[in-house]
Amino acid sequence: MDQDLLNILVCPKTKKKLIMAGSEILESVNKKVQSGKCTDIGGDPVSNTVSEGLYQPDDKIFYMIRDGIPLLIYENGIKIG
Repeated sequence: MDQDLLNILVCPKTKKKLIMAGSEILESVNKKVQSGKCTDIGGDPVSNTVSEGLYQPDDKIFYMIRDGIPLLIYENGIKIG
């Protein structure tokens, strides 16, 4: 992801800065998805594993990036932990 874009992206709910999710976060999300028990904040099941995403570490919210586009809808975020 372009660093200039990353510098201006914030969580749509908390307005806190987002960072690129590292391998540890991606692994955590993918394990949750593969367990069949992953839901987004809105309560919908999540069935697709991820290869990249954005993370808001203070509130532990993960946002997927699909086809290079960050999906910054709070209800579609995934709580980690």
